[in-house]
Amino acid sequence: MSGSLTSEEVNFLVYRYLLESGFVHSAFAFGHESLIAKSNIDGSNITPGALISFIQKGLQFVEIEAHTNDDGTESICAERFSALRPHSCKVKSRKKIFDPFEDNVDDSGFGTLEASSEDVSYLKGHTKMVCSCAWHPNRPLLASGSSDSTVRLWDREAATKAAAASSNTAHIDKKMRTMDTNVVVVQMPSSKSNNSLQKRDPDTTVDKSVADTNEKKQKEERPTESMVLTMEWNASGAQLATGCYNGNVYTWNEEGQLLKTFKEHNAPISVLRWNPKGNTFLTASIDSKAILWDASKGTKEHEFKEHTGPITDLDWQNDDTFATCSIDRKIAIWDLTKASSSSSSASSSSCCIAKLGGHAADINMIRWSPTSVSTLASCSDDSLVKLWNVDSKACVQELTQHTREVCAIQWDNNSGHLASGSLDTTVRIWEAESGKCLQTFTKHLHPVSCISFSPDYSLLASASHDRIYVWSIKDDTMVKTLKAGGGINAISWDSTGKKLAGGCANHSVCTLDMRR
Repeated sequence: MSGSLTSEEVNFLVYRYLLESGFVHSAFAFGHESLIAKSNIDGSNITPGALISFIQKGLQFVEIEAHTNDDGTESICAERFSALRPHSCKVKSRKKIFDPFEDNVDDSGFGTLEASSEDVSYLKGHTKMVCSCAWHPNRPLLASGSSDSTVRLWDREAATKAAAASSNTAHIDKKMRTMDTNVVVVQMPSSKSNNSLQKRDPDTTVDKSVADTNEKKQKEERPTESMVLTMEWNASGAQLATGCYNGNVYTWNEEGQLLKTFKEHNAPISVLRWNPKGNTFLTASIDSKAILWDASKGTKEHEFKEHTGPITDLDWQNDDTFATCSIDRKIAIWDLTKASSSSSSASSSSCCIAKLGGHAADINMIRWSPTSVSTLASCSDDSLVKLWNVDSKACVQELTQHTREVCAIQWDNNSGHLASGSLDTTVRIWEAESGKCLQTFTKHLHPVSCISFSPDYSLLASASHDRIYVWSIKDDTMVKTLKAGGGINAISWDSTGKKLAGGCANHSVCTLDMRR
């Protein structure tokens, strides 16, 4: 079977896991007995945490298999799935599994709401899918991060400054610069274990009559060590932080010059957030820990270990308080004023001031209320949105009208209402205090993956599959839609609310002009 693992491959993955976990003597003994030294496997092509990734994906597959019913529905189970004990289902509800091909979805007929060619621009240059994008908070500078291990800064002013700069420009890859002078390309610094991958010139990666085209495509889309998963500008726009698949984090200035490198995580970065002041930032990873970094010093300030599974999201309430959530179905609330100043690694237990539990599946996102310092919203694969009172450590509101996983939530800072996007293909607006659903946007044809309010909160953008939709909150209508031609992984508004960007799986960044 083409997809099977050999005993040699399994042994090598176990050997690498032992090394990465710090069990050096055990790794030596195991490597000696399993003849790792005689293996022909190239270790430089194996990503960090490969064994754990395989096990987690296998466990997810077994969980899906156990909860998929013969009638085409999926059971929502309240019992946590474990690899170490038999699973006994506690079925909470059932939902239909979405199949766009079986349901014969017609993705046409939007008429004048369809964005015209004059409204849309495609920024091309990445050689693999675009995973993240973020507009500068104060100027028309757009950053995009890709699986090709590069960040692109789309702006003529930045390119001009970078060309004139003479210091610390080693990571501006001249070979990858396009003919468009609006673009600065920064290459993620390569590690010694993966130099052969990083030195490849993307301009030479063309099809030279390779027999198996499917294998070539899989190779191109395979995660690379330095693929850029997440990014965010700080409040002033002076620094851009990027998080990579190998667990490394980098900060860059507006000209694309590398400022600092942060190495502590040993698994992919899942989320990165600057504090409101913009001088420190938090990272969270699949390795189940969060880390606070001092941006100017390039040092780790504190490490937070409370979750038993990968952390999926985090959010700052102010410069001292933040929350994290995980696939362990728990939310942790942290207070930095209680951190020990003498030890960055021993501060976890003293900083965690509350743990919230109640979701029956993975928690996908959390957001603090803009109108109540003690209210936190969360959304989960259990199809629920919950509102928590952090002071009382209780769930005070449960929003139940979604029928599938809820992937995204965001607060309207003007009205205090909460928006949510779900795999049930709907976007809903909720009144937080009463729990009443005020609006439901139902024109989506595919599951909703991400949502974002415009800076003035008059418009709400949402993405599903290869389409971006823009809704008017006041008029309760869709005002524009764009078919991007590739799966959309992220969306971002510019500071004026006049342009909306989307990072696409077809290697491009699409921008939608909302002024027309």
